[in-house]
Amino acid sequence: MAHQSGIRVSSALESQFRSVSTDGIRVLQAHISGESVEPGATQSQHSTLLDDFDSIPKLLNDTTPCYLLIRLDTDKWAFATYVPDGANVRSKMLYAATKATVTRTLGESHFIDTMFGTTQDDFSSAGYKRHRVHAESSAPLTEREQELERIRDDESKVAEAPTMDSRRSHARAVYPLHEDAKRAIREFASGTVNFVLLTIDSQKETVNVEYAGSVQSHDEMKQRVPQNVPSYALYWFDGSTRMFVYSCPSSSSVRERMVYSTFRHGFTECVRDLGVEFDIRMEVDDPEELSAEALESEVSSRLVKPVVAQPKFKRP
Repeated sequence: MAHQSGIRVSSALESQFRSVSTDGIRVLQAHISGESVEPGATQSQHSTLLDDFDSIPKLLNDTTPCYLLIRLDTDKWAFATYVPDGANVRSKMLYAATKATVTRTLGESHFIDTMFGTTQDDFSSAGYKRHRVHAESSAPLTEREQELERIRDDESKVAEAPTMDSRRSHARAVYPLHEDAKRAIREFASGTVNFVLLTIDSQKETVNVEYAGSVQSHDEMKQRVPQNVPSYALYWFDGSTRMFVYSCPSSSSVRERMVYSTFRHGFTECVRDLGVEFDIRMEVDDPEELSAEALESEVSSRLVKPVVAQPKFKRP
């Protein structure tokens, strides 16, 4: 069963959708606002479907996702999801997870076609022609269409990600920690090590430890954080401040960014269960942001409670 976002379709959107067929509306835009999906801008029917498609990009921008309900010439509808590359990860996740709720609430029988795009051109007349040609034939997908298929599949997989630890509240979504990861976190809590790096294995559905040890400098810590994949890190800053660092490089895949974003809260809750309370939580798009100066600035500006001394390292 899909993991739903909890967002509902507003009565305003339901009402407007029911009336647009008599209002001469070709396109009804919808967007997520707070805890509901609300109606947005509309576009009137002026000409043929293809001609009207050329006006759809005017409803879009480079950073804000939306749904597009497009009335076809048959009085049936196409349901389109626009998720630009510039949108933040949380928005991408919400739109992927809420799509089924919208179509089910408005009536799935109304929609005979679905579209997905990440650029405004994907919703031009040329983009619609490409979509229909490949929907109606067995021709190989172009490189661009293969990319869109991968993105759509990745977002759907994350939207359907289950809550992995059935012993805990359903609100805690996280893959299980490998035993080695639990051991490393306990060592961090006791002061045996001052740095732990963890990554998610989506195939095996586990959180694994990549490194657990004692780095000698902030720069060494920075160098151990991967440049091209997301990661979670636990770091004793100057032996007195417990930091959680979530690194999410822009060069990583959409699926990776969404998985780590989705499971971040559940992961920190599991770490707390193992004895670690974080003083600072930090998120970066590039490990190069983890310079000594940046870390010191983060600690000095955000630390609001008294620091605690790191337990003395245990002798081997």
